[in-house]
Amino acid sequence: MSLKQINFPIKLNFFKKLFLLTIGVVFLTIIIGFSFNLIFFDKFYIYRKKNNITNVRNQIVKNMDNKEKLNYYIQFAQDSYGVRIDLTSIQNNRMHMMSSKKIYNSLKINESVFKVREMDGSSGVMFLRYYEKLPNGYLLSIRSSLAVLAEHVHDMFIFNIFTALISLLISSILVSIFSRKVTKNITHLKTNAQKIAKLEYPENIIIKSGDEIEELSYSLNDMSQELSIAIENLKSFVSNASHELKTPISVLCLYSQALARDSVDEKNKKEYYKIMLEKSLEMRSLTESLLTLSKINSPDYKLKSEEINLETLILSSIEQYDYLEFEKNIDIKLTLSKTTIKGDYNLFKITVNNLIQNMLKYSPDNNNVQITLNDFSISFENVILYKLKGSVEDLFQPFYRDCSSSNEKIEGSGLGLSLVKKILELHKLDYNLTIDNNVFKFTINLKEKTD
Repeated sequence: MSLKQINFPIKLNFFKKLFLLTIGVVFLTIIIGFSFNLIFFDKFYIYRKKNNITNVRNQIVKNMDNKEKLNYYIQFAQDSYGVRIDLTSIQNNRMHMMSSKKIYNSLKINESVFKVREMDGSSGVMFLRYYEKLPNGYLLSIRSSLAVLAEHVHDMFIFNIFTALISLLISSILVSIFSRKVTKNITHLKTNAQKIAKLEYPENIIIKSGDEIEELSYSLNDMSQELSIAIENLKSFVSNASHELKTPISVLCLYSQALARDSVDEKNKKEYYKIMLEKSLEMRSLTESLLTLSKINSPDYKLKSEEINLETLILSSIEQYDYLEFEKNIDIKLTLSKTTIKGDYNLFKITVNNLIQNMLKYSPDNNNVQITLNDFSISFENVILYKLKGSVEDLFQPFYRDCSSSNEKIEGSGLGLSLVKKILELHKLDYNLTIDNNVFKFTINLKEKTD
């Protein structure tokens, strides 16, 4: 089922969802702040008053031994902090309020208490009072009015509502602007993603926003470019594979038709069969290479790990291509040590076969080639028939064949070195190809590279 056939139950677009969610968070924050003000503001106000009274009390106790300083500070505290201070001797207790007397009588020496109470005859005006019985025989009373809290709590409530509405309005405007900007960027990415899904490759994907959306746009842009290259490579690969198969198929069709019509004399039939067999083997080799290349490029491919005796593998491969060795009178010089590595035997066999076959095919007749194996590397070295016209990197491209080699009419599909490259990369082995004065040297480092 395609995405177009799926009925998504979406009633709100992303802009509306983001807008409502953000406004909801802002509104919830305002409500929580408003609730905290209603519940805790009076407690916080009294807490601050208690701290002020405690500081005043500490200064009074500190200056008890200096009457002049004490009187000065009491006057200063009453003017600065809006408190009323009573400091009387127990023997000369002139307090006339019965409630205060009861509190003093209930206190022990150095014991203190805070009380929130209504002043007698004050028509509901509340005060915070501090009582303490000092060890030197004095009674300390500090009183601070809570009238400001009572008078302004209603005004504060109205002001909070007004502030909340203004904040909500400003937040709505800012959130609307921000949401539109974000959704515009996301819509831009969505449009380009849909184009990529249709195998269109837009160029202007990058969004400069300085956040994760910018990173996403760069990733989408990279994906578009990589996918474009991959599709072009796939088209080129299919085209080249078709071209490579077309020639032997055409030869087989032509020769089989001639044989079917019995238009070939007996003397040439053997030659026809020989050519048909060669083209069939050529097609089989090409299809096997294509299948191997496809298999090892699959993300699900799992590399085997087994003990590989490289000396035995090289000798076996040389024996497989000894017809080229004898046909061209090539002398293979070997310097081999008993070396083993861990890897996929079948893939490594393909690698060695390709390198030895290329070495023999592209060497001039009556020449020498060199294979060296030690614990650290394998190298294949030979003189080549032609001067390379392309770059060394081009030789690793699938189906690439240097035009000079084509002029020499050397058969091949151009898949050999691309297979070798992929297999060595799977084994995490470094390799190096150099061509210097028509001397071709391919070296494989047998020590696995670390990432």
